[in-house]
Amino acid sequence: MSNRLVSSIEIFIYFCLLAKLMSSPDNSQEKTSVSGELKRNVLGVWTSLANGLAANAPAGVTALYFVGLAGLVGGSMPLDVLLAWLIYLAMTVVVYEWSKEVASSAGWAAIQRKGFNNSFLAFFAGWSYWYYYLSFTAGFGLLGIATFAYLISPTIASSYPYLWIPILIVAMLETSLLMYRGVRPSSLYTLYTGLAEIAFIIITSVALVIIAGPRNTYTPFTPIPVGNNWSIILVSMIFGITTFGGTNSAIPLAEETKNPRVNVPKGLLILQLLIGFTLIFSSYAQTVIYGVNNMAKYAALPDPGIIILGRYLGPIAAALYTIFVINSFNSSIIGSQNGQTRMAYALSRDGLVFPQSFKRINRFGVPGFNIIITGIINAVIGIITGLILGPLEAGIFLITTNAFFGFVNHILGGIGLGLYHRRNHTVNIFKHVVIPLIVLGTLGTAIVFAVYPAPPYPLNYASYVAAAWTLVGVLVYILLRRSRKENLDKFGTFTL
Repeated sequence: MSNRLVSSIEIFIYFCLLAKLMSSPDNSQEKTSVSGELKRNVLGVWTSLANGLAANAPAGVTALYFVGLAGLVGGSMPLDVLLAWLIYLAMTVVVYEWSKEVASSAGWAAIQRKGFNNSFLAFFAGWSYWYYYLSFTAGFGLLGIATFAYLISPTIASSYPYLWIPILIVAMLETSLLMYRGVRPSSLYTLYTGLAEIAFIIITSVALVIIAGPRNTYTPFTPIPVGNNWSIILVSMIFGITTFGGTNSAIPLAEETKNPRVNVPKGLLILQLLIGFTLIFSSYAQTVIYGVNNMAKYAALPDPGIIILGRYLGPIAAALYTIFVINSFNSSIIGSQNGQTRMAYALSRDGLVFPQSFKRINRFGVPGFNIIITGIINAVIGIITGLILGPLEAGIFLITTNAFFGFVNHILGGIGLGLYHRRNHTVNIFKHVVIPLIVLGTLGTAIVFAVYPAPPYPLNYASYVAAAWTLVGVLVYILLRRSRKENLDKFGTFTL
């Protein structure tokens, strides 16, 4: 497996270099002057949804999240994934409705501002979502790609305990360079490789279902494997929601999208249906091929996806899956860091938190200096937390710290959606009231279960980190309110 891993990594590096060469910016992009405005009309429906596809990292989800879900609900994993998708679909409806009203790199800050017309909530969204993107980039993307080799071959961890650090640095440099060269080249890379991921997962899942033959059953879509214990299903569904995280990440790139109030909503809907089908079907295929009653053993495997594909479809399929998982983490860095740099750009544009250099646009139409510094910050955070907690545990910890901010902003976004349409006398009871109430109920419950009962160390400190970041944000807001009130009042109001 170690030799196969080396070959897979070599192929992957070659693939990344080839993608860079193929996706060089066109002449019009090279002529973009250095200014404070992002290049407009660069992305379409598919290239804008590519950012959500990248941030979600479907192959990475099947490699890591399925293991955790199987450990919680065993053979009912497909049911859990289905229910989680329905909840995330409700969250996407809220974002979908807002994307028809708001087109701004400020993303969630612009959403909260339009919903509540409140400078604090707009600033809180900007402050919290910048951290959300940072912790996801460092935790899932950088540390994910850096530690995947350890999951494939535990002997690598014992023989080369610090190998993850140079891998992380190389991943940061490679993705930052690709983002620096323009949003379209990086979007084409994540789109093509992401769709290839999806196709591979679906094709191999079909093959596994066919091989399973008489073992195919409706049971995985019921609570029967967990003794009809719905409480286990519903509680674990909270964790399942995160399997669809990132799919709404087209929002921060709205300013760079053609006709954003039409194309971004289309992209959100297409991607949610595509990712939903892929992950639900894949979870079913993994369950029936391994055995509904054997999923506890599945959860104990270091890399069940690779093992299953190797056993039933051969070493080539396992090697290809390995490449796609590595690429998935690599793309995730781009998807989440795009959101992070656009939020920093929006704050800098309005004279808040970040220096004016963060809004400076390079000749490729993107905030180049912002991208470079952000990449370095993400790498430093990943390395420091990795050295303290261990790279794998650090990745889980960082992702856990940002869950609160994602859930709270979606709840506020739903409430604000109803208030906004009430003010404009355009309320649709189902889309603007019922759906937000579903989001409020489920995500409110998720926040409670995230802190009680307290998770084991070090995850029990994740809520403290979120609370500390919130407190610092409040203090920064108070200081800015005294010195830059006009800037705060302006933040989040810009939209195309």
